[in-house]
Amino acid sequence: MKKKVFVVGASGALGNIALQVISDHSDLFEPIGITGYENVNTILDQCASFNPLYIGIKKEFCGLIKDKCPNKYVFDVEKELTDVLIEFSPDMTLFLSSGIGAIRPVVSLLRSGKTVGIANKESIIAGGKVIFRKDSPGFIVPIDSEPSAIFQALLGEDKNAVRSIIITASGGPFWNRDKDELKYVLPKDALKHPNWKMGKKITIDSATMANKAFEVIEAHFLFGMPYNKIKAIVHRESIIHSLVEFEDGNIKAVLSPTSMYYPIQFALTYPNRLNSAPGYLSLPEIGKLSFYEMNCIKFPAFCEILQIAKEDENFLPAVVAADETAVKAFLSDKIRFTDIHRIIIETVSKINSADATSINGIEQLYKDAIITANNIIRRRTI
Repeated sequence: MKKKVFVVGASGALGNIALQVISDHSDLFEPIGITGYENVNTILDQCASFNPLYIGIKKEFCGLIKDKCPNKYVFDVEKELTDVLIEFSPDMTLFLSSGIGAIRPVVSLLRSGKTVGIANKESIIAGGKVIFRKDSPGFIVPIDSEPSAIFQALLGEDKNAVRSIIITASGGPFWNRDKDELKYVLPKDALKHPNWKMGKKITIDSATMANKAFEVIEAHFLFGMPYNKIKAIVHRESIIHSLVEFEDGNIKAVLSPTSMYYPIQFALTYPNRLNSAPGYLSLPEIGKLSFYEMNCIKFPAFCEILQIAKEDENFLPAVVAADETAVKAFLSDKIRFTDIHRIIIETVSKINSADATSINGIEQLYKDAIITANNIIRRRTI
C-alpha cells in the first residue's frame, strides 16, 4: 500500500523537491495533500501534475483554486491546516514551509501519535518548548540536511556515548570577504550561495551565519543535547553535512551531494533506504575537504543568537521574528547587511518578559517582536 504524504509548503523550493521525490517513487508514495500560501500558479501546476485530494492556500485564493481544481477539498491554510491534517490523517506530513505556522499542526499530530518530517526550523526554534514534550507519542524525522545527518549518525548509538555533535557551515558567500566590506554588500551578493540553491530567507541567514546558530538550537531540541555538546565549524565544500563525535574518539560523518533530494528521500523512506539516488559522490573528484573555526567577529549573529538561547530560551520566538523582519528589510534595501544582527539583539533587548511554554504565548511574543523590529527599522531609515 502506498504511503499517503501531505506536503505543507509544497509551492516552495523544498516542496518542489519533495514532490519530485514522490513522483520518482510513485509506486511507494501518494501526495494526498499540498499547501502553498500565495504562489497560486505553482499550486495550480502541482494540482494538475500530482492530483492531490486536499489543497491549502491563503483564503483569498480558495475560490480560484476551487474553480481550477474541481472535486478537491480546498481550505484556508492559515486557519484550517491543523483540523484538516488531524481529520484526514496522512501517513506522513512534511513541514517544508518557513515561519512559525507549523507549531500548532506539528504539536497536534505528535500528540495524535503521527509521524512528521520537519524542515521548518523556525517552528522548532520558537516552539521547541512545546513541540518536544515527552508526553507526545508521535515521531519526528528531521529533514534539513544537517539534522538529517545527525539523525542518521546517531542511529543505533547510545546518546550517552556522544561527546559532541558537530554541525558544518559552508561559510556562505562572504567567508573570504573583509569584515569592513560587509556593510556595503547588496542583496544580490548575499543571495549568491556558493553551494546550495535555496529560498531567499535561508540564503540570507546562511550569509549572516544566523542559520548556523538556528541549526545548533534545532539540534539541541531535536536530539535533547545540551548546548555545550553542540559545535559548529566551517566546511566550505558542504559535502559533510554533520558529524557525531563519540567518547571513544571515533567520529561518524554523513556525506552526500549538495541537494535536498537526499535528506527528503531518507525522511520519506525511513527506516529503510531505497537502492536509487539522483547521483553519487565521487570522492577522488572532490579531492580534499577543508575545515575552519567559526568567525564571530566577522559574523556576530552566530554567537549572539546562541548566547540568547543559552541565557533564556523563552526569547527564541522573538529572535525568529526579528530575524525574519530584518532579512525582509535587507532584501527591500531598507537596511544594511550588517544591521541584521543588530536589529535582532535590539529587538530582544526591548522585550520585557517572554514565555515560550504555550503556543498562545509563542504566537503573541512573535507578533510583538515583529512590531518592535519594524519600529527599530523605521527609526533607522528615517
